Amino acid sequence: METIAGLKQMEGTLSITCDKLNTMKAKLEDLLFRAQRIAAAAKNHMTSSDTMYGYDLQRYRREVRAFSTEISGIPVVLGAIERTAVRDARAAKFAQNVMRLSMRLSQTLRALHDMSLLAHQHIRAADMKIEAWYLAQEVEEMVMRGQGMPTVASKIVAATAVDDAAPAETPPTGDPSKA
Repeated sequence: METIAGLKQMEGTLSITCDKLNTMKAKLEDLLFRAQRIAAAAKNHMTSSDTMYGYDLQRYRREVRAFSTEISGIPVVLGAIERTAVRDARAAKFAQNVMRLSMRLSQTLRALHDMSLLAHQHIRAADMKIEAWYLAQEVEEMVMRGQGMPTVASKIVAATAVDDAAPAETPPTGDPSKA
């Protein structure tokens, strides 16, 4: 029963974390679009009217650091569930959901990292470029923390899986014509 409760809690935690990560991804898309717009204006020798970009980048980096502390506990809990997992048909359903959500989380983290690198490449101002570089490093650290989650979740699925089918009979090894 302990495994089921842990898996239910982990499913809820991963669902909320994925939702937060999608929100963070949308904010980074906005920052990337603004960085591209500012870079295009600088390339064309025009001034950009976006004076708040640096502040928004700093605020976003603070959000990433706060989120990083939230996400750092998830692999530990997944490991604890893996160690206590036993074969249970009811737990297998939750384990599959946890695996699906952990894969989604890992993929979204990788996409967030790619986007942060792209934003860093578009920024021209030195102080903002440094801020974006640190942001990309912090997102990369989150990716590294979340990289093993799908593997651990897969091990949980394997540990909780129950074979419903009866074992197949092995065919006789002798000559069939003599039987």
